[in-house]
Amino acid sequence: MISKKRQWTVTSLLSAASLFISGIATVNAETYQVKSGDTLSKIALENNTSVENIIASNNLTNEDLIYAGQVIELGERSKSMVDKVAPQEQAKPAENKAAQPTQNQATYAANASVTSAQASNGGIVLSNGNTAGAQGSYAAARMAEMTGVPASTWEAIIARESNGQVNAANASGASGLFQTMPGWGSTATVDDQIQAAYNAYSSQGLSAWGY
Repeated sequence: MISKKRQWTVTSLLSAASLFISGIATVNAETYQVKSGDTLSKIALENNTSVENIIASNNLTNEDLIYAGQVIELGERSKSMVDKVAPQEQAKPAENKAAQPTQNQATYAANASVTSAQASNGGIVLSNGNTAGAQGSYAAARMAEMTGVPASTWEAIIARESNGQVNAANASGASGLFQTMPGWGSTATVDDQIQAAYNAYSSQGLSAWGY
């Protein structure tokens, strides 16, 4: 028979082991603390998961309603991308994701009537003379990094939609270099416009711009 004192010691050890294991599970939990300016799509992109995984893991009813300081679970993450890799390599899953619209990209290039002439900044020139401009070229390069779609395609979209004008707007409510609607996000700055365009692409692909 185990004495009461020894029985208490065994029970304590089991409790301590249980707490230790529980602590490990908590430390290893895949979580993220929301920072000011974050969106679910940005968090998903930077943490190799998807908006759908985050919504399901946190029982979110409104994907636009997150706040700074909030701790959210990241859900299932891509196993191949959890390992530490160079930032340039982290864009590769986006390239795979973008492989499907390859035919759309070819169609877009034909429909955009891009001429062989080159702008002084190295960007494309549409048949009507529109270009992406310096800011548009920067935005196109960022979108290429984020989506895997060639920068030339994004320059053609920007040239057609806004002629490289950061403050371009139309009566329908679309604005910015990519002429995105308010529902895709703010267009107050160029970086905001890039994020709004990425949100639109993540939801609709190049069809968000009619292709």
